[in-house]
Amino acid sequence: MINLSSEFPEAELIRKTFMIRSMDLPPNIAMTKRSLLRWFALAFGLLSAKESRNTVIDVLDALFSFQIAQKKEPTTNELQLYLKEKKKPISDKLLRYHLKRMIDVGMLQRKKMKYSFSHSPYAEKVDLIEGFRHNIKEPVNKSLDDIEAVLGKIKSNYSQ
Repeated sequence: MINLSSEFPEAELIRKTFMIRSMDLPPNIAMTKRSLLRWFALAFGLLSAKESRNTVIDVLDALFSFQIAQKKEPTTNELQLYLKEKKKPISDKLLRYHLKRMIDVGMLQRKKMKYSFSHSPYAEKVDLIEGFRHNIKEPVNKSLDDIEAVLGKIKSNYSQ
């Protein structure tokens, strides 16, 4: 009997794990920054569907504030100060947890102790949408294409 687990080490094949939710986008979502952040966190899988804790939303708010409004790449200490000033303090451990999750999916990068949204090598560094397309959308689309190809091969194998 062939041991498939040693022949096909699945863990080595996995590059990233994405959770993308198909969600309605009602017009009232655009009324506040907070509701936009919550919708994004839910759609991108950073927040569970029935989660009442909002720490990831606070972290996203801090990151967008630094990157877009201040045009600055923050350190964890700067993020902590921002959150304390906004009366949304969180533990260092929880902050690092959320940052690591965003790094793991390719949304954020960390260089020289500073965090920035991952960018596309083909666009300006501050172009969040192109960064998202390059680091998230393209890998997700490739995965979907690969799944379709495998389904075709499965169908072919079962049709014989």
